[in-house]
Amino acid sequence: MNRRIVAILSLVIALILGALIPVAPAGAVTSQTWRQRERADFEKGEPKGVSLAADGSLRLSPRLDTLWETGQPYLWALAQDRKGNLYAAGGNDGVISRIATGAKAAPFASVAEPEIHALVVDAAGNLYAGTAPHAKVYKFGPDGKQIWAYDTGEEYVWALTFDTRGSLYAATGVEGRILKIDAGGRGQVFFDSAETHIRSLATGRDGELYAGSDGHGLVLRISPKGEGFVLYDAPLAEVTGLAVAADGSLYAAVIGETGARAPRVERPLPAPSPPAQGTGTGGEGGGPAPQPSPTPQGQEGPPPQPIAEQRIPISMEGKVLKISPDGYAREVWSGNQEAILSLAAPRGGRLLLGSSAQGRIYALDEGDKVSEVARIGSGQVTAMLPLERDVAVAGSNFGSVALLRPGYAESGLFESRVLDAHSFAAWGRAAWRAETPKGTTVALTVRCGNTEEPDRTWAAWGAPLASPDGSLVDCPTARFLQWRATLKTADVDHTPVLREVAITYLQRNLPPEIKKIEVQAPGVSFQKVPASPASGPQEARGAGSGTGDIEGGGVRKPRPTSRRGFDPGARSVTWQASDPNDDDLTYDLYYRAADETVWKRVRKDIDEDFATLDGAALPDGTYRFRVVATDAPSNPQGKALTIEELSAPFDVDTTPPRIEEIKTVVQGSTARVGFTAADSFSIIREAAWSIDAGDWQVAPPADGLEDSRSERHEIAVEGLAAGEHSVVIRATDGAGNTGSGRTVIRTP
Repeated sequence: MNRRIVAILSLVIALILGALIPVAPAGAVTSQTWRQRERADFEKGEPKGVSLAADGSLRLSPRLDTLWETGQPYLWALAQDRKGNLYAAGGNDGVISRIATGAKAAPFASVAEPEIHALVVDAAGNLYAGTAPHAKVYKFGPDGKQIWAYDTGEEYVWALTFDTRGSLYAATGVEGRILKIDAGGRGQVFFDSAETHIRSLATGRDGELYAGSDGHGLVLRISPKGEGFVLYDAPLAEVTGLAVAADGSLYAAVIGETGARAPRVERPLPAPSPPAQGTGTGGEGGGPAPQPSPTPQGQEGPPPQPIAEQRIPISMEGKVLKISPDGYAREVWSGNQEAILSLAAPRGGRLLLGSSAQGRIYALDEGDKVSEVARIGSGQVTAMLPLERDVAVAGSNFGSVALLRPGYAESGLFESRVLDAHSFAAWGRAAWRAETPKGTTVALTVRCGNTEEPDRTWAAWGAPLASPDGSLVDCPTARFLQWRATLKTADVDHTPVLREVAITYLQRNLPPEIKKIEVQAPGVSFQKVPASPASGPQEARGAGSGTGDIEGGGVRKPRPTSRRGFDPGARSVTWQASDPNDDDLTYDLYYRAADETVWKRVRKDIDEDFATLDGAALPDGTYRFRVVATDAPSNPQGKALTIEELSAPFDVDTTPPRIEEIKTVVQGSTARVGFTAADSFSIIREAAWSIDAGDWQVAPPADGLEDSRSERHEIAVEGLAAGEHSVVIRATDGAGNTGSGRTVIRTP
C-alpha cells in the first residue's frame, strides 16, 4: 500500500564581454550564454517561497503558514468542524489533535490503535476516526468524549466520507469493502468489491459515491443502492486519492509499479448485505461488521504489521487522471519516482495535488497545465482539506500542518542549478527578463567556485546586479557558477514574475587530450566516409554541461567516419582524442625507425582519427608513430594548443623467409633432405615440407626450438618409389610471411 510507502515574446539579449572575449573565427572558443527560460531549466533549481508556473515563469508562492509541527513522523488525516477547529491525526500514537483558531495544537482524543487514517466531522460537530490495524471507526462528541467504537472486522479503515444525505461510509481492507454506518454505530456492507483494499472515497454532486481500489487500480461509481460500476481501470495498481471538481469531473491519483498489477480476476459484485446484527462498544452501542474470510481451523493468522515509512520506491511512478462525467479519462500529470498522495478541489479554485517528493504542492491551471505552487517543510504531502478560504495541508516525514492562504508570500528565493563551465571561465554580463508590478521587485546575485557543490570555499553571494538589461558579473575566474533571484512584494495581491536569466562566459582554452593510439594488424585498412554532404548544415557545438540551456560556442565541422576493410599491403594506426573546450581538432602523423633520431611526417592536417599507409613504403624494422593534435581550427593564430602522444613500438616485416643450403642424400627408397630457413628480420616460426604435392608435414628444427632468424632442418622421406620426386619446402616467419623452395630427388 502506498499510504504505507508513503513570453510570448522571445527576448534577444546581446551580452558582450568586451575586452574579456577576443574576436575569433566561427567554431573557436567563443563566448557561451547560459540561458534559463524553460520550465525544464528552472525545475533543476531550488525554490524557497517561489512557485514554478506551467509556462515556465517564476513567481512568489501562495502564502503558506505553518500551524503545527507534530514531533510524529506521519499525519494522514485532516478534518474541520463548523466552529473552525482543525483536527489532525496519523501515527504512531493514536492521538487526535485539535488546532483551535488562534491557539496551539492540543490533544483532543485518543484511540486504542496506533494509526489513524481518516477523519470526518458531521453537522453536529461529532468527530469520526478510522483506525488501523484491527480497524475500528470511533465517534467522539464535540467535547472529545467517545460516544461509540465500531469494530469493522477488517484490518484497515482507509477513508471516511458522508454522502449528501448525511450517511457515513468507511473504506476498508483487506477485504476491500465499503461499510455504511448509522448514527448509533451499527454497520452493514454497502459494497463488496473484488479488490483487496478500497483506498479512497469521494462524494459526487448527485449523491453517488466514488471509490478507488488497491490491487487493479479501479475507479468505481457506486449508486445510492450500493450498485457498483467500474468507471475506469487505471494503468497502475492503487488509487490513492479522488476529488470531484465543480464541473463534475473526477480526478484520480494513482500510484504503482508499471507492469506489476496482479492479473484481473473477474467475479460478480454482490448485492448489498443486510445490516449486521450485534452490539458495538461505547455509549450508544453498535453492530459488528462482516468478518473477513476465516482462518483455517488450527492456524492463526499473522498479526497485522505496522505500516512502513511512507516513501516511494525507485521503481514507483504516479499519475493523475481526469475522468469526465461520461467516463472519458486522460492523463493530466505523471511522475517518475514521484507520486501524488493527496488531492483537494477548493470551491472556485484550482485542483491541488500533494506530492510524495520534497513536499511539493502542484496546481492544475486552466487547460489542465500543472504548476508547482508551494513546498512544505515535510517530505510528503499526505492530506489536504479545503476550508472556507484556505487549504489545510498535512505533511509526513516529518509530521506538520500548514495553511495555504490566498495571496502571495512577501518574499521568496530561487537558487539555480550549478553551471559547470568544464574549465576555468571568465564571466561576462548577466541579464534577466521580469515583470515587476508596482510594489514588487526582482534582484539577481551570483556566486562562483571550483567545487561541484557550493561550499565555504566558494565566493560569497555578490551584491545585487544593477541592471536587468546587462550587468557585469563580479566573480573571479572559476569553473562553477550559480545565480539566485530574490522576489519581493509589498502587496500580497501582486507578485513579480521572472521569465528568463542569461549569463555569458568564456572558457579558458585547454589543450586537447589523446587517450589512446593503436597500431592495427598488417592488412587492416580504413576508408574515410564523409559525415554529411559538404553543403549540409554544420553541427552545433555541444552545450558543455549537457543540459540543453547553453547557447553559442560556435559551430563544429561534421566529423567524418571510417569504413574498416582489408588490404594485404596496408598499415593503419588509429587514435582517440578529445578537447575539453569541444574545439575542432586536426592531426599530424609522424613515424621513426628504432635506429633513427629524426621524426618523418607522413600526413598533415588530418581531420579524422585514423591513417592508413602503404606498408611497402616502410622497410622491415621496428617503428613508432607520433600523433600531434592541435585545436588550431577553432582558435585565433597564436592561441592554439597542441599535444602529442607516441604509439607503442611495432614491427614491419614484409620480406618472406629464404630456403637455403638444400642438400639431399638418397639411400635406397629413403631420401634425407637438409635445408636452412633464414629471415632478415623475424624469427622462423614454422617449417614444413610436401612431396609430389601431397599433404604438408612439419619439419622440426635441428636444435628442437624455433627461436632464431636462421634455423637448420633435417627431414627423412621414406618409402619412395623408383623415379623422380619433387620436394617443396616452406617456412613462415614471425610476421606471417611465407617463403618456399624446391628440390628434385631421384631414387633407383
